[in-house]
This record gives sequence, structure tokens and C-alpha cells, in this order.
Amino acid sequence: MAVTTVLTPSTAEELAGMLREATASGRRVDVVGGGTRSRAGRPGPPGDVEIRTGGLRRIVAHEPQDLTLTVEAGLPVTEAVALTAGAGQDWPQAEVRDGSTIGGVLATGASGRRRLRSGAVRDSVLQIVIATGDGRLVTAGGRTVKGVSGFDIPRLAVGSRGTLGVITQVTLKLWPLPEARGWFGAGGGLEERLALARAAVTGAGRPTAVILTPGRIDVELAGPPDDVVPPPGMEPSGDPPAPVGTGVVEVGVPPPRLGDLSVLLEDEGFAYEARFGVGTCLVAVDDAAGVARVRSWAVGLGGHAGVLDGPDGLREDPWGPPPPGLALMRRLRDAFDPAGILNGRLVPWA
Repeated sequence: MAVTTVLTPSTAEELAGMLREATASGRRVDVVGGGTRSRAGRPGPPGDVEIRTGGLRRIVAHEPQDLTLTVEAGLPVTEAVALTAGAGQDWPQAEVRDGSTIGGVLATGASGRRRLRSGAVRDSVLQIVIATGDGRLVTAGGRTVKGVSGFDIPRLAVGSRGTLGVITQVTLKLWPLPEARGWFGAGGGLEERLALARAAVTGAGRPTAVILTPGRIDVELAGPPDDVVPPPGMEPSGDPPAPVGTGVVEVGVPPPRLGDLSVLLEDEGFAYEARFGVGTCLVAVDDAAGVARVRSWAVGLGGHAGVLDGPDGLREDPWGPPPPGLALMRRLRDAFDPAGILNGRLVPWA
């Protein structure tokens, strides 16, 4: 069995040089941040080279007055959150996990539950530096909040799972920490909970998250203490637990159809977490048949479903039907990684 060479660069220039050498020699490269979201993509043998970004962990600049943070991509996300919290600031768009890196969160497009008010994690990126597959260092965007002209490469890179290039540095737009924050919830029948969810999304409270799970609805509010009070019909609760199974499928549907999906999931006994107002849903699955069943519902509602996390047996078809923009996606891949060396198992519909 071939042995994978593990490399840990300490600068962006060093990493770019490794990619140039890999392109020249035709060696396949796997890119690893914290490794907390690695059970994704098609099963298959590892690459010839594994590049770990943990050596890139400098805090380049924190500008509290501008609400911006510039860091290297290998910095653990928990360290970044602790740093900004010390200045009364937050990165609310990100899903924070122990062991994750800033680059890993962005490469996987891992938005957290507070997306309803704060937007997707891609919306928090002001500037990005990536090393392309053939070893070019490309800087896109600007460090100020003001917009810049040109192609929106930051939005291309976020969620691309390192198939276009390796994120080496980013500037993030931060938010002020709210004075108060709290979860409130209720049980009840599905129709009653759906009514509460719709009222929460369309009401004046501007919740940060509206989460429907089997038998529960939970809403998070944030802001001045006088505004963080139980909505009608709810009482103080805690973070709702995430669905647990052999694997997890992430579903995206038009937000108005999320209630229809919830009905199907509860009827069939699936554990799930539906994020109202956003249109995403995490569903616990235990086998390939469960993946196919959830995906058929998602497609029927005008959406899509991919395996977010799971063992090899759940990932024989991780993404389902190809999207209409597949040809464009392939052209982008050719432009950023001409030799096709980066994260081959994570390239959709290759």
C-alpha cells in the first residue's frame, strides 16, 4: 500500500510551493484543517500527499474599532472566538466545534444555527487568500467593510471544500456580542409547533434561530435584556440537541417548504433539526436507504440533500442528482486547479 506523505507548512508561501511540486509531479493532495468534518465525499483511497494547515495559525490583525479580524486559516476557531469575545465581539455565522480551524469552517461552509439573523458564514468573509492547485497565491476582497469590485472569490472559496484552492488567510467581519441571549421552547403537536415557528420567523422579535425538532420547538433571542423574554406559549429552555444517527444528511429546500419536509420526517420517525426561516434541515440517518428516502423528499420539494457526515457505507452517492450549473463548476475547477490534484474525493459529480 502506498504511504501518504504528511506535510505541515508554516507559511502560505511554503504551502504554495508544496502545491506547485504536487502539480508538477501529478501527486494527489488531501487538505486537512482540524479534521472534524472529514467524513464527507466519496469513499476512496487517500491522496499521495496530506497537507495539514495547523502550522498556519497567526493572528495577523484584530481591529476592534472596525469589527474585523484577520487570521491565518489554521487557527483553531475556539481561540478566535475567545479572542473576539474578550473585546465584546462575536463571529455568529460560524458553527463552532472543538478542534475545528477557521479554514475548515470556511472550506466546508459550516454556518451555525444563528444564520437566521446573522446570515451564512460566507457573508462574514471580507478578504481571503488562497493557494491554488498550481501554487499561485491569490488575494481577493478587502480588509475593510466597504465593498470591492471584481470577482467574488471569497464566496467561491467558502464551501468549496478545498477543491479550488487552500485557504491560507481570511479577514472576518465581526458582530458585537449581545447584552443577553436565551433559548425558549415548547412542546405540542406538529401543527401547533409549525404555527409557533411561522409566528417566530415573521414576528417582531427577530430571533437568531428557530429550531423545530421532533416534539419540540425552540427559539433563541438575543439583544437587550428586556427583549430576551419568553415568546407567547414558550418557556425558558436550553440549546436543542442535534440529531444523532449513524450519519447526518443536510437538506436544503425553499424556506416555505420546510414545514412540508418536517411533516414527512415526523411521519416516518426520523430525528431532525429544521432551521426555520433559513430552509436547511439536518436529518439523522442509519443506512443508505434512509439517505435515498430523505433525498427523494428534498428533491420533490424543490431542494437537494447531501451526506454531511457518515461512514463510507452512507457515502456511495453523497450528493445525489447533479445541479444545472455543473459545467460551470467544472470550468472553475480547471481554472483554479488545472491538474486536478486537490481533494479529489470531495469534488462533486467528478
